[in-house]
Amino acid sequence: MRAVPALVVGLPLPFIQLHAPIVGLIALAVLLAGTAAATWLGRRAVPEGAGRWPAVIAVWSGAVALVAVALAIAIPSETMLGLTVALWAIPAGLVELQGWARMRSVTEPRTRQLVRDWLIVGVFTILLGLVFAFLRDAVSLVGLLGAYAVIVGVFHAVAALSARPARATTTERSDA
Repeated sequence: MRAVPALVVGLPLPFIQLHAPIVGLIALAVLLAGTAAATWLGRRAVPEGAGRWPAVIAVWSGAVALVAVALAIAIPSETMLGLTVALWAIPAGLVELQGWARMRSVTEPRTRQLVRDWLIVGVFTILLGLVFAFLRDAVSLVGLLGAYAVIVGVFHAVAALSARPARATTTERSDA
């Protein structure tokens, strides 16, 4: 579910000619609102031992989405875009890493894959926040936000497909 909002935001950004801070803030608001909804809806699919990190990320993403909308209306600037992404990404990445840390010793293969995905997305999200904390070029900021969204969206989509159980073929069903 987390792949959908990321791809919805990331795929069209390269084709938008105006890479202004207002575009970045609106894209961020859509990405975070979609992430909040997807993470909230999927929170019960996370194994018990991982803690409540999906709910925390959902609430945090929703709150920062509202901040991004307010900033897009009031003060759309490179500084506000960069700091808002950093404000969201660094804590969100750390919270996702907390889920990884709590479950890293799991041996069940599908859960282990899921936990590894949290590690990768958490680290990538923290890196995004660190870059955005210091970068102040609107074109680069909007482009990097789009690149992050596409990379994370494709990663989540591939991870979701690889985590699905294999379907039984017709010969396996007839043998049973």
